[in-house]
Amino acid sequence: MSGKRRVLITGAAGAIGTGFAQWAHESYELRLLDLPGRFTENHATLGNLIECDIRDLDALKAAFSGVDTVIHLGGERRPSALWDDLLTLNIVGTYNATAAAIACGCRRLIYASSVHAVSGYPTGFHVRESDPVRPGDLYGVSKVFGEALGSYAAHSEGLSVVALRIGAFQDPATIDEPEPGWMLKDFCAPIDLYRLIADSIDAEDIEFEIFNAVSGNLVSRLEMKKASRQLGFVPEYDAFQLSSPFRNALDAVGTLDDRATLSGMRADISPRSLTAQG
Repeated sequence: MSGKRRVLITGAAGAIGTGFAQWAHESYELRLLDLPGRFTENHATLGNLIECDIRDLDALKAAFSGVDTVIHLGGERRPSALWDDLLTLNIVGTYNATAAAIACGCRRLIYASSVHAVSGYPTGFHVRESDPVRPGDLYGVSKVFGEALGSYAAHSEGLSVVALRIGAFQDPATIDEPEPGWMLKDFCAPIDLYRLIADSIDAEDIEFEIFNAVSGNLVSRLEMKKASRQLGFVPEYDAFQLSSPFRNALDAVGTLDDRATLSGMRADISPRSLTAQG
């Protein structure tokens, strides 16, 4: 035995999963799980590959056996996604990952929540983890479900759960000029997120916690004091210091508005759908 924690990542072929595995594969014994055909040859150098669908509970139970920590990144990642995809991937898939972790006696589940769980707050509101959820789209609603399920699993089933409200995950090197305000306020550099995930794996005595997960941006929608206080986490990056356009954007702080709602119930509650039902 290596003595390292055995960590399984769902959605491991995605950008966050791949990046974290590359960064952390020497620190943990990794199992990488994703749909068939998603992995590259490079993934095989990072951990044990498992091809299965998070909608298959029995397959997840087999995959999670002997695992210390599950990092649940799998699911629908598009904030514009509509209900049908969110239901099967972010609701059923998250339930399956949580149930499998409980059934297999895993120590901890780290759940990839999102800033979209609270993106419905008005511009200028500084969101703490203790503030009520306020999703700005159906994608955010699905992430709120995962947080609630994590709370239930922790308090009723004994599974330690950490939910990370991940912001705008982007490589700092790819950013040449500021995007709309949500990018500036919610920017999360990969290395900051990877370190926060590692801190969440290794922390002891956690029953259920939600942590905001962005970089140390000068202007930020999400407050980062809780992760600093409880995990000792200090972000390395600040979106406003990455390049001159970001610094210049400070002159127009009033324009740091959010994007419009990305998904909702419009298709299901439109007059046409109601007429068809009648």
